[in-house]
Amino acid sequence: MLVPIGFVSDHMEVVHDLDSEAQETATSLSLPLARANTVGTDPRFVSMIRELVMEYVDAEPIRRALGSLGVVGCLGATCCVDPRAS
Repeated sequence: MLVPIGFVSDHMEVVHDLDSEAQETATSLSLPLARANTVGTDPRFVSMIRELVMEYVDAEPIRRALGSLGVVGCLGATCCVDPRAS
């Protein structure tokens, strides 16, 4: 299982390196290979990015966007330190 962790969309580097070259290598070694999807334009991801931007421009209260997505390790409103507080 390949997970393009550093990429949020399927661009040429992901498609060429993972979908082409890695698949060819796996096939030549008789190994199964599957790649996880990138988040791309998933509405939940786009909404989280919008919330994070709005938090930094003071247009909306801190809502802990990452916690609202259920990110492992985030405890919601008590987890993250407000970067504007310092």
